[in-house]
Parts: sequence; C-alpha cells; structure tokens
Amino acid sequence: MTSPTLLERFAEQVAARPRAVALRHSGTTLTYRELDDWSGRLAARLAARGTGPGSLVALAAQRGPAAVAGVLAVLKTGAAYLGLDPAIPVRRQRRMVEETGPHCVLAEPGLDQFPTLDAPRVTLAPLTDGPLHQEPEEEPDDDALFHIVYTSGTTGNPKGVRVSRRSVRGRLEWMWQDHPFPGNAVLAVQKSLALVASPWEILGGLLRGVPSVVLGTDELLDPVLFAAAVHQERITHLFLTPHLIAGLLEESAKQPDRHQPVLVTSGADTLPVDTVLRLREVWPDATLLNLYGMTETASNVAAYDTAALPADAERVPVGTPVAGASLSVRDRLGRRLPPGTTGEIWVCGPPLALGYLGGDGEDRFVTDDDGVRHYRTGDRGRLLPDGALEITGRTDNQIKIRGYRVELEEIEATLRKAPGVTDAGAYAETEDGEARVVACCTADEEIAPAALRGYLRDRLPDYMLPARVQQVPTLPVSTNGKLDRTALRALVNGIGRERTTGFTPSDATEAAVAALWEELLGAPPASADQNFFDAGGHSLLAVRLANRLVAMAGRRVPLRRILGAPTVTAIAALCRETPQEDRA
Repeated sequence: MTSPTLLERFAEQVAARPRAVALRHSGTTLTYRELDDWSGRLAARLAARGTGPGSLVALAAQRGPAAVAGVLAVLKTGAAYLGLDPAIPVRRQRRMVEETGPHCVLAEPGLDQFPTLDAPRVTLAPLTDGPLHQEPEEEPDDDALFHIVYTSGTTGNPKGVRVSRRSVRGRLEWMWQDHPFPGNAVLAVQKSLALVASPWEILGGLLRGVPSVVLGTDELLDPVLFAAAVHQERITHLFLTPHLIAGLLEESAKQPDRHQPVLVTSGADTLPVDTVLRLREVWPDATLLNLYGMTETASNVAAYDTAALPADAERVPVGTPVAGASLSVRDRLGRRLPPGTTGEIWVCGPPLALGYLGGDGEDRFVTDDDGVRHYRTGDRGRLLPDGALEITGRTDNQIKIRGYRVELEEIEATLRKAPGVTDAGAYAETEDGEARVVACCTADEEIAPAALRGYLRDRLPDYMLPARVQQVPTLPVSTNGKLDRTALRALVNGIGRERTTGFTPSDATEAAVAALWEELLGAPPASADQNFFDAGGHSLLAVRLANRLVAMAGRRVPLRRILGAPTVTAIAALCRETPQEDRA
C-alpha cells in the first residue's frame, strides 16, 4: 500500500483538527484551517500566474508562519521552490535566482530583491479572501523536484543542489516511525527555509498534528531567551547544532526545575563528548541523537543514540544508516574497506539528491561497478565493531562553522576579486573550540582590512566571513605548486596583529569593555566607534560578550541591544544603565 503524500497528510490533519493550533509565533497562533485557507489562496494566485508541476518558485521569507504557508502553497501547485533567506547578501541571492530561473517570485513585503527578473510576482502576506486552489488530481511523482538548496562550493561559487520529493518524504517518515511524537509534543522551528534540514521542522510536526513553535531571531541568538522559550512553550523536540545545545544546557542548568525536552537531535557539526555528558546531567530524561548527513543527501542518513556512548569515549559516532540510506567506507579507487579501516564515506539510496544545478561538481556523484549511484561525501571515517560509523576528518578543505558548511576555496575566490587584490588564500584554525577562517591576500599596494571585510560582507553569508583578513607579502606554495596552508598560518602568526594606539578609553567601563573585546577578537578596538562585526566578530562571539558583561554591569545586558549598537562606546553606555532602563 502506498503511503500518503505530504499534501494528503496535511489534508488529513486539517479535516481531523481544523481548530487545533498548527503554529505559534510571537504570541500569535494559527489553526490548521487558517493555515490551509491561507496557503490555498496563495496557491490559487500562484496557479493563476502559470505556476504548476515542473515550475520553480523563488520563495523569499523570514522564518515564521508566512514561510510555512509559502511552502504549503508551492506544494499545492505541484511546483518546487528555491528558499531565499533575507540574511543572505543580496548579491548572492541574485546570483542564485539568475542561475535557477524561477517561474514566479513569492516574497514577503520588502524581500523581493530581484528587479531585473522577468517573472510574475505574488506577495506573501496573510489573505482572508479570494479563491482557494483546486487540488490537482495527481501530485508530481517522487522523483520530482522538492526544492533547490545552495551550499558552499569549491569552484568559488555556491552550488545549487536539487533535492527530490522522495528524499524529503523519506527523511520525514523515518523520524515519524523510529521516533514517534508523544501526546504532549511541541516542535521548535528555528531553521531558515533556505537550509536542507528545514522541511523536517516545517512539516515534521505539522503533518502529524503536533503544534510547532516558530522561534524568533532574538531567542536563537540569546541562550537566556532560548531557554526561556523552551520552558514557556513546553517544547519537546529540538533539532539543533552542537553550540546551540551547549548554550541551552548552560542556561537550563541554572534553573533545574525548568521543562526538559523529550528529543534533541544534533547535526551539521561535530558533537563533543562533553556536550553529551552535560546533557545527561541537565536533561537526564531527554534522548539525544547525533545525526549525520549533508545537503546532497537531503539532510540525514545516519543516527546515533548517545545513550550508548561510554563516558570515556573520545568521539561521538554518527551511528547507523536511516531513511533507507546505505553507507560504506571506500579507498581512493572506490573499493570497500573493512571495519576499522579509515577511508572516504560513500552514501547511496533514496536520500540522494537529484544532482547539482548545471552539473557543477557532478564528479561527487559516481556509479560503482554494480551500477549503483553513490555520493562521495569527502568525509573520512571508519566503521566500528558494532557497525556504527565514526567520522575522523575530511579529504579536502571543507570545514564547518557554527553548523554551516564552508569551502575555503569559495572565500579565496571571492577575496581574489576585490579591488587591488592580486591573489588570495585562506586557512582554518580553532579557538575556544570553534572553527574560524583567516583570509590572506597579496596586493601591489596596502589595502585597509576594513575595506576587504566590507567587500566580503556584501558577497558572503555571515558565517563565511573571515575572523581576520591579513595582507601578506606572498602566498607560500608547496612543491606541487599549490597553496601551502600550513606555511601560510605560520607566516600570519609571525606577522601578528597590528597593535592600535589611537583608542583611549574615557573611563573604567570603556576600558573593561575594550579588554573583553581584545580577549574575544584577539586585538584591541581600533577606535571607540569601531564596529564589533567589522573587527571580526560574529553572533556567537557577541553572545559570549553579553555573558561576560554580566559581571561588569551587575545584570544581564540584552544581546539584541548589543547587536543594535556594537561599538565600545555604545556597549559601555548599556553597562552604565540602571536595571530599570533595561528594555529586554
């Protein structure tokens, strides 16, 4: 018997519980009937503009109810979508739209950034009247496109990955079957719709009658607010990166009587053993799964229940195959390796993506001697005696930063195009357990680091921005003529950071803020009004800054206010405010 389609599952929930809450967000609720009507009216408008099976819709939306309604509307027309996150630089969004050539743009007000695109428009806003879309007699088959997801590319440009409906549905059905929702379940939605893992959060609870809570940006950035939301909303299911889990645990440990989740899944980055052990202490009744996957496999293809992890383990395995996937470890010639031997991990089965847009990077998808199509992940690993898979490293220069995949070659290619730059190279280093990128360039004349960072900020997502941009006399190369990243690191360490002497704190508070600044960024502020993010900061470092300011100010300084005025002068002023002035 064929399992119900995604739309059939949604229709079942609407019929069974029309007045039940489907979504909660910022104090507002949306019932199944309201969400069905909204998405149905959007779908009718899309269809009236020629959208249907085989079409692609550029879907530009903030994380929120509108994004969920937009995804459902696209599915109701039988089309696929390209998720566009407004946090992505406009230049990058436009490149994605130019490459994919969408048939229609469905965008929230103010998020249509594509004036030269000749395509119909539909505004993604609440609709209370208008015709509802008539459901097609037959949905597209499982091999049809579900969405296109962009990820960092080794050629210097992001790569578009075409993900099928089969892959997405398989991922959903695996979780529903192996980890069914309890009666009191509440699912958190915290991922951008531009990410490959977002369909689980958008549809995972919705299609099973489980209310979903869409978290706000402030809550995701600030562990204090995130922990409060988990408690107040009684959230039971969280799909997070390891650093978000660690932040939640730190805050939850301060109030042991707080609500505990039922299931926490960690993915997109290496899960530290210490985090597993800490979760056992803070949330002893919660299940923590370590998931493994990538964009080219529609998110996850392996899972490991960390309850089985020994306390003295050195690494957390990623477990055994899920969602119909098969995993193997291969040598450089593609031959299978026995358990215990390290090699490259290959994936095959239903989760595999349809391929890359335009065929770029198709050498990653290979067919073995048995005619089976595989994806070569680039991850190095080995099979343990119990059959679980353990990741040990990479075969290339790909790294993970705050859960995002980053190819150093893309950063290098972008910096190489900056005015005055003659060549560029980059390397990764680890500081306080977090990976960060140092980008270097050569030029005929001296270029201000702030100018280079500004150029990169206009073209790269926040997580790809280097923590440091350093001009060097030359880029060292190895005997085979390639960039020697180890020698480049030694060269930069020898140069050191330029010490600035122009900034003189006006009082003890500014001096203390400047000291924390230098502790986090490795260099003192160049001036009282230098921007924290232009100096190499990012959101996670801003969270650490906020945490360290507690002792100085005698209270918590709201993170959103630091982000709104990230200079020494402004941060010091926040610290001087009385608690009554705290507007968090």
